[in-house]
Amino acid sequence: MPDDSVMSGRGRLDVRSLGIAGAGVLVLFIAAVLISYSTLSGRVAGGGGSLAAPLGDPDTPLFLAILLRNAAVALGLFAGVLTAGLGSLIGIAFLGFLVGASTAAAATEIGLTAALASVIGYAIIELPALLLAAAAGLVPASALLFPSRRLGELRPLARYLAPLPGSLLLLAIALVLIVVGAGVETAIISSRRI
Repeated sequence: MPDDSVMSGRGRLDVRSLGIAGAGVLVLFIAAVLISYSTLSGRVAGGGGSLAAPLGDPDTPLFLAILLRNAAVALGLFAGVLTAGLGSLIGIAFLGFLVGASTAAAATEIGLTAALASVIGYAIIELPALLLAAAAGLVPASALLFPSRRLGELRPLARYLAPLPGSLLLLAIALVLIVVGAGVETAIISSRRI
């Protein structure tokens, strides 16, 4: 019988559970972005939405402000492990609506191309990291609802808890990406101030 896990041992992460969780998170995020963008595109004036919002207080270093904001969002998205995935689904939908609305507001102010160009350097790191954190928060629920052969033999609570070590590893990877993204975002924002 083929092994459909990413890791070996007790904390195996089933590729199937990760695939279902990742696909669900991605579809929900894209739908939320498209809905909020299309709803607000051309109708929001002033300030560029949350893309132009100040980060923390002026005494906090920019890198730390970005890192703390994004790490808090990633941890919030991962918290779905405590709510059978519901927190991750609500969080990723909210994030999608925020990204869509902010992009629509910024596009209204400076144009879509300029808005995307201003964030693409770090968004390609930070958004996948946040999507990964949300998927990690949804993996246990996915393993419970759509078990692999290996997990299907376990009782429901054991089936839910079995992929938790793998989910924690995914969260760690997401947080490393958040740190890298914060560094890139800090460099990009700082270069604009010169």
